[in-house]
Amino acid sequence: MKALGMVEVKGFLGAISVADAALKAADVTLLKAEIINGGLTTVELIGDVAAVQAAVEVGTEVAKELNCLIAHHVISRVDAQTEVILSDPEPKSAPEPMEQVEVIEEEIETPDLEEHTGTRQKLETQRVVDLRKQAYKMNLSSLKKSEIKFANKEALIQAIMAEIERSEDEWN
Repeated sequence: MKALGMVEVKGFLGAISVADAALKAADVTLLKAEIINGGLTTVELIGDVAAVQAAVEVGTEVAKELNCLIAHHVISRVDAQTEVILSDPEPKSAPEPMEQVEVIEEEIETPDLEEHTGTRQKLETQRVVDLRKQAYKMNLSSLKKSEIKFANKEALIQAIMAEIERSEDEWN
C-alpha cells in the first residue's frame, strides 16, 4: 500500500457517487466504504500517491456538487502500524441462524372428553398442543384464552378435569 485516500460524506448516495467517480478518474483500488453511524460514510482508496490524490480530488468535487462532503484527506506513505487500523479485525461471526422448527399440524382424533370421565391418564398421554386445542373447544371457565395459550401441560389437564367435573355436576 503506497497511499491512502479518504473522502467522508453524508449518506450512502454520496459515497457511491464519490467511489464511482474516483475509481473512473485514476488507477486506484477501493479499499472499503466504511459506514459510520449518523449517516456518515468514509470511502477509502489505495494506490500510487499521484493516482490517489487525483481520485480524491475528483471524488471531493462530486461530493461538493451533491452537497454531502464532510472531509477528505490523502496519506502518502501509510505506515505498517496504520495499516493494522485499516485492515478489518477478525470478522464478527454472524449469529448462528436459529433452527426453524417446522410445525406440523395433523388431525388427531381426540376422544370427546365430555363423554369420558376417567380420562386423566388419557390426557397425560396427549401433547400440549392437543390439550390446548381441547381447552379452546371446551371454552374453559377456569382459564382465559390468553392463559390457555401459555399454560403448561399440568395446568391444562387440571383445568380440563375441573371443567369435566363441573359439567357432570350440572347434569346431576
